[in-house]
Amino acid sequence: MEAATDILGGLMKAFAFLARPKPAPKQKFTYENSYTAIHARRRLTNAESAAVDSLTDQLRVLDPRNDGDRIKEILSEIGKLPVKFVPLKRETRIDNSKRYPYASAKRGG
Repeated sequence: MEAATDILGGLMKAFAFLARPKPAPKQKFTYENSYTAIHARRRLTNAESAAVDSLTDQLRVLDPRNDGDRIKEILSEIGKLPVKFVPLKRETRIDNSKRYPYASAKRGG
């Protein structure tokens, strides 16, 4: 009778595990370098803030292929100010409804 009780208990536990809802899969992300932002190291004075704004406006207008020397000059001027360059990344969610992108059809994946 003990063996039947053990088997019955095991079956009850197995069905209890099956009856529970599956947890939602954890969302996964990929990260790509997007651009570089300029952050202040400390609170900037009005003159420093205006200088940073004017230099960044000049950078936006320039073309990297033609104005490489001028861009280097502007970046060296920005480097003298109390600011730091912070790389920002773009977050892209990996869709769980799709197959794993590296799965092989030959292996049934």
